[in-house]
Amino acid sequence: MDKKILIIAVVAVVVIAAIAVAVIMMNNGGESSDAEGLSVVGRVNSEGSGIILAPGEDPDDYITTSYEMPGLGAKYIYNPEYGIYYIFNTENWGGKLFATPGAATIQHVQLMQLASLMDLKFVSYTDGTKMNSDTLYYIAGVPSFAEFQNKLSTAPLSGFIIWEAQVSVAYVSDYPILVLTNDIFYGHTCCIIGASNEYLEKEGNTMAVFFSVYMQAVDEINEALENPFSADYQELIKIAKNRVSMPDGLTDKQKTDAITNALYNVTYVYADDKKGSLDKLETDIAELAESLYDAKQIDKSAKDLGFKSYEELAEKFVDDSYIKKAVNGSFSPLKDKKTINVAAISGDVHQIALWYAIDTGMFADANLDVKVYPQSNGPAVYGLLSNGEADIGFLGAPPMTIRCMNAEDIHA
Repeated sequence: MDKKILIIAVVAVVVIAAIAVAVIMMNNGGESSDAEGLSVVGRVNSEGSGIILAPGEDPDDYITTSYEMPGLGAKYIYNPEYGIYYIFNTENWGGKLFATPGAATIQHVQLMQLASLMDLKFVSYTDGTKMNSDTLYYIAGVPSFAEFQNKLSTAPLSGFIIWEAQVSVAYVSDYPILVLTNDIFYGHTCCIIGASNEYLEKEGNTMAVFFSVYMQAVDEINEALENPFSADYQELIKIAKNRVSMPDGLTDKQKTDAITNALYNVTYVYADDKKGSLDKLETDIAELAESLYDAKQIDKSAKDLGFKSYEELAEKFVDDSYIKKAVNGSFSPLKDKKTINVAAISGDVHQIALWYAIDTGMFADANLDVKVYPQSNGPAVYGLLSNGEADIGFLGAPPMTIRCMNAEDIHA
């Protein structure tokens, strides 16, 4: 072959290969992703839920605390921040009925974990169920404190595990509070931000712009909470009172007290650290996925989905590239207005940073038109993400993990 022809052929191959790589990079935004699936792209908060008891129930019957390690055979959880052992009185949990906001919510999963800790069966309650002392019963699908109050007249409920600000609403309404999840699940992952991979591929820069604003909102909220006499704090309380669901009949003082208490019971974050890493979240989701599969909450294992391990599954499922672009400033400001459709749990103080950024005009200043579609719980948020009605969603880590694995929204 003529040398000149050979050189031209080699150059042509290189050019074709370069074009192929460029096309892949354009389609994937430089990241390996599955356009038909969903990803976890950020955090919302850690902690921030609790267990309410029905009137007349005594918290000491259920949990006692100690600074000393309990004796052999005791069922307990240790909180390293407080140095306290929470000791569960199993005999008083057996045969009791508790409400949860939904079978795939993090609160439901945590109640299931407590039942497992105490070696109790965990069974759905229906009218006429015979209550056995070796079982903790539940009613799923109770979305608020007000609904729990209504259920008290029709079911023998002893308590309710729910997110803030519903716990604080119960507190200002003189209901006994058993424990916060902050106490017994110290530092636990709660809500995350999920996104459609199709949206991420098409609008990766817009996602980074969204995060740049959202991060600023989280930082301003945390700073305001550290300075309760500041104007920013007053603005935060005003926005929260307007956006967080409260039952009828509360006085303005009760609403303010409930909101204030709830804000301090939630840890607001956007990533594991200020650098935008989601490595810890990745570890948490790997552990969560495995435990939920073992508990038969998930139908398909990591291997069923083509992964060698749950760690490999989580590595693909969790993508911190967009939030890191926001942290590093490696995105382009929007010249024209972009619309983002967001699904979020209705009236939930966990997601107050989203509303804070909307109500203070922070998103608008960045040329973002954020349209929020409120939902009753995390599984409902997942539904809008899954069917394409929402680009991103604010929901608990368990519903995102359970629904995505069962629907094969994540696979190797």
